[in-house]
Amino acid sequence: MGVPFETVRGFMVEQGRVSDVDALWSLLLAYFAHRDIPLVSYHHMAPPGSDAPVTGIRAHGFPEDWVCHYIDQRLYRVDPIPDFALRSTRPFFWSEAVHITGLLAEQQAFLGELAATGIGDGLAVQVFGPQLRNGYFGLGFGKAHRAVSADAIAEYQMVCQIAHLRYCDLVPSTPVQPLSPREREVLYWVARGKSNAAIAGILDVSSHTVDAYMRRIYAKLSVSDRTTAVIRGIGSGMLRGER
Repeated sequence: MGVPFETVRGFMVEQGRVSDVDALWSLLLAYFAHRDIPLVSYHHMAPPGSDAPVTGIRAHGFPEDWVCHYIDQRLYRVDPIPDFALRSTRPFFWSEAVHITGLLAEQQAFLGELAATGIGDGLAVQVFGPQLRNGYFGLGFGKAHRAVSADAIAEYQMVCQIAHLRYCDLVPSTPVQPLSPREREVLYWVARGKSNAAIAGILDVSSHTVDAYMRRIYAKLSVSDRTTAVIRGIGSGMLRGER
């Protein structure tokens, strides 16, 4: 069967059939792959007053070392693009971010780092949800420069908004279950890039025990991967970078 991604309506029909976030993400990636957009990122923003600006990040197509660096160094705290997107009324190109007025030195440094990756330009798309559950999509075009029509930008914005609302539907806004001291310790080492086997050695427990902790962490944080678990832990205030 062909994948019906040729129209916004086709995406709307298919997204209504998915039953989990991973399937929704795969559907979205397939949609943008059909439009030759190889890089896609998604930030689910934390509500105002939270200790961290995001509660979840997904990324596809970006260099792995850049994604690890972005997470490990918590660059989402200084990345001005998502925040500016949510204060804007229209999508804009990443390259336009250097013209944002009032950038702090660390934000300017981040934009320099982003440019140095060589991943090229992309589109910043703001999305909005219930109870201030807002978000940001980054749509990267790759190294090749590309002109994008206003109609195409409007279509991408609609698809991103539809996907975001479906995400909010699939992941209800419920309080995060607190982690035990041991679970927080395991997540602390996950945030520092340690494998389950390495964490087992550090904590002097078996790998099976660490696996069990990870399953509990995933369940409590309503996530399915290590990176999102770390971001969710930071966003909820349970993981602050200290032991």
